[in-house]
Amino acid sequence: LDKAVLGSYSYMLRMELPYALVVCGVFRVFAAAAAVTDKCMRVPALINSLSFGEGTERERQHLVEYITQSAAGFHMCEVRLTMAMVTKFVYVWFLILFSFVGRDLTRNEVLRCAEAPS
Repeated sequence: LDKAVLGSYSYMLRMELPYALVVCGVFRVFAAAAAVTDKCMRVPALINSLSFGEGTERERQHLVEYITQSAAGFHMCEVRLTMAMVTKFVYVWFLILFSFVGRDLTRNEVLRCAEAPS
């Protein structure tokens, strides 16, 4: 990307690109943790569908209840991290990002128009 294409935005892009990569890495870690939690939510249904022989329904039901009540998965501040929460988190951060980028772009355009010779 050269200066002819990006103009004054090339400096801003070079300065903010490392931060954007770190934020993308954080989003990826949250998504991986949420995927583990979502898989843990499916374990009780899997165990409930298995057959362990005759007379084991009661023990199987106790096992399913134990797994359900243990709330296995990743927790942050005592809240279970799910993919729905990560999706909302990413959505809010992109709203914030685009509001700042839009504000900076309009501010630069206003300054550029003010500096233009009449």
